Amino acid sequence: MRRLHFFPTPFHDETLHSIFSRYARLDGLGTTRGGFPVDLRRMGFSGNVPFPCHLSDLVDMLPVGTELSVPVLIGRHTLLPYYQPFLTEHQLRTAFAQMSGGNGHALELRLGVIASRLESTSRIRFCPTCVDQDRENLGVAYWHRVHQLPGVWICPHHTTLLKALDHRRFSRCRKRIQLPEDDEVQSTTLDLDIRDEHYTTLLEISQMSWEVLQANNPPCPAWQVRSALLDGAKALGLASTSGRLHLGALAAHMESFFQRLPNFGEFSILQARAVGIPEQWVTKTLRKPRRTRHPLKLLVMASAMKVDLPSFIQKREEALRGSGEHERAGVAQVISRVFPIEKLVLNVAAQPQDLWAMVMQGFSADEMSASLGVSLASVYRAIRAHSDGSAIWQRARYARDLAQRRERFVSQYTSHLSHECSDYVWLHRHDRAWLSAHLQLVGHHRCDQKDDRPLSELDASLAGQVVVCARALRVVPGKPIHITKSRIARELDVVSRFEKQLGRLPLCSAALVAACESTGEFRRRRLLWAMQQLEVDGRLVTPSLLYKTASIRPHTLYDSE
Repeated sequence: MRRLHFFPTPFHDETLHSIFSRYARLDGLGTTRGGFPVDLRRMGFSGNVPFPCHLSDLVDMLPVGTELSVPVLIGRHTLLPYYQPFLTEHQLRTAFAQMSGGNGHALELRLGVIASRLESTSRIRFCPTCVDQDRENLGVAYWHRVHQLPGVWICPHHTTLLKALDHRRFSRCRKRIQLPEDDEVQSTTLDLDIRDEHYTTLLEISQMSWEVLQANNPPCPAWQVRSALLDGAKALGLASTSGRLHLGALAAHMESFFQRLPNFGEFSILQARAVGIPEQWVTKTLRKPRRTRHPLKLLVMASAMKVDLPSFIQKREEALRGSGEHERAGVAQVISRVFPIEKLVLNVAAQPQDLWAMVMQGFSADEMSASLGVSLASVYRAIRAHSDGSAIWQRARYARDLAQRRERFVSQYTSHLSHECSDYVWLHRHDRAWLSAHLQLVGHHRCDQKDDRPLSELDASLAGQVVVCARALRVVPGKPIHITKSRIARELDVVSRFEKQLGRLPLCSAALVAACESTGEFRRRRLLWAMQQLEVDGRLVTPSLLYKTASIRPHTLYDSE
């Protein structure tokens, strides 16, 4: 893969497609991708897509000294920051991994973008005022990210209507790389038919979209977003204080709200199809969140419920950051765990011996990339350059992982039973010899030696142990444990004795009857714990959420009576 001999400096809020369009003009490639180097044509960077991929390969091709990295490209020149507050951390990590080094296969499907159907109606747009201003200040107009966001029909900077490209004509030249000032682009533009009563609401949605894009906030839990929107609905009298929706009033309110929005484009999908019934996505958003929602749906709901959603997300992040209880998880934050932005400048001065020393110590590729300030592709390339590099690295990582698991098990085994330690199952499968030797050496949780005491003496001893064990099980932190004869027998390692000799141990048998609890008592204890847990988490206590937190089916509570 050859290195580019130059690359233009990106402008503020410029899309990656726009950067490559300017590169093509400056390099004399014209307006087609055919003149691009083979590597760039295969990567498809010239496509105007929201989630471009192979970005680590692009960083490797940039000229020496170009201060561009994968997090910078994603956070400042793609649309992922607009989606990330409403994704899960797992979805965000997947998106970064695929945009960095993957091919983007099914990425939009995993992020829930395709399922919303909103992307299919969104068009490429630009602001005429921005075009004139960019020409005057920079000498060239470029594509702005904010204008490509779904639902943004008004420029949040100049409050002027955007122009959209006619997709029927523009689709014939998708392989061309163009800028908004080009004659071919100007000839295919359409004016958006927006009435005066639509302007204020569209401007509010555009400004909120711009705030979300620029804030680069971490993922916000779906239940907190839903709680903020539900509070707005309560304030408008569309829901009761317990959270029950007034469907008739909600339908009327949303119908009135959608009269202030156009009935075509993205907004045609969101509007109701039946009179007197709110659209299904509206009720699902205000009820228990089950999956990722498209940002435009949440911003439209925030506008309808008079909720400043961007400020709510920002205040939540500032509160968590100030309390020291949360680590930021946005693009620039989740990525910083792997690629710190201040270090992720292409570092050609990184010494191979430094990287190889970390390979021999079993560090992961992410850790090596972050420490040395090079891309992931450079790390893998350096390892593969050695004839046995991959095998040596694999053995070193296994040895490091094994040492860490043993250390964790030793520290946890001092206060937990062996099977309660987090690495017990893994060590039992992969390092059984060491595990057995350690358990025999320590042996403070085992009762392998045969107890030859008389049954009368053993009966009193076991009865006392049963009482102590039952009390300990009741105060175990976390979800309450069902205290049964089988559970006490397993904890005391006397399963066989209870099965065969319990009839000859009257004191122990009486202690078990007093200590064990019925199914109904256990479930009531679980429900009480679940209620306290929900109150601590600040969540709305509803019957369905209460039963789910307690892991109890509602009908079983009555069946056990």
